Amino acid sequence: MSLLQQFLGAQLFVWLLVFARVGTAFSVMPTIGDAFVSTRTRLLFSLAVSALVAPVLRDRMPGMPGDVFRLLVLMVGEMAVGIFLGTVARLLMGALEVAGTIIALQTGLSNAQMFNPAMATQGSLPGALMGWLGLLLLFITDLHHLLIMAVVDSYATFQPGGAIPIDDMANVVGQLVSKSFLLGVQMSAPFLITGMLFALALGLLNKLAPQIQVFFLFTSVQVAIGLFMFALTLAAMMMFWLTHFESTFVDFLRPT
Repeated sequence: MSLLQQFLGAQLFVWLLVFARVGTAFSVMPTIGDAFVSTRTRLLFSLAVSALVAPVLRDRMPGMPGDVFRLLVLMVGEMAVGIFLGTVARLLMGALEVAGTIIALQTGLSNAQMFNPAMATQGSLPGALMGWLGLLLLFITDLHHLLIMAVVDSYATFQPGGAIPIDDMANVVGQLVSKSFLLGVQMSAPFLITGMLFALALGLLNKLAPQIQVFFLFTSVQVAIGLFMFALTLAAMMMFWLTHFESTFVDFLRPT
């Protein structure tokens, strides 16, 4: 009976550590961690994945601690790694919001707001549309499988029970914030150029004919040009983002 209790205790300990990382990562990263997914669905999915991968990861787990404090330390460490993994994917989704905000400012649509699933908050119309398309492309291209495999492969990089490289994590987050902003600006570069040229043309026209309210009269033209350009460049922008999302995530989580 004691052997059975020890076996069940060890199995539950391994499953608990795996669930701490997997469940935390899935609650933060896009797709399964978005606001439109119910908490119960998210929890059941995390439990199922943890139960499947726990036997495979058993050899990587540390020994069962002798007191509750050490167990809590292990749990907090695993949850910190899970939050970090989910944040990496979430930051890459932030490039869509940056691009959408710039496009909205350049096309005169910045006053219209709607729910953006990529950021789980209110955002601009172009950013919300690109956020929905980004989530759709992740599912269509099966990149949500990459997110799941990345969490499992992270045990080769972040050993359970080992020291957490907080400095390296902070550096990675800072680099990803910079890269996410850069991607957003690169995606919206045609709108930035067109918007500056359009504003320059309106400024010159206002100087030539100051009695005409050019900015009031040409606002609808600005919106029409912006929507036309958005329709032309949307597919290219989303493919550009998807390529960088996959390459960045694969390079970052490649086991060493």
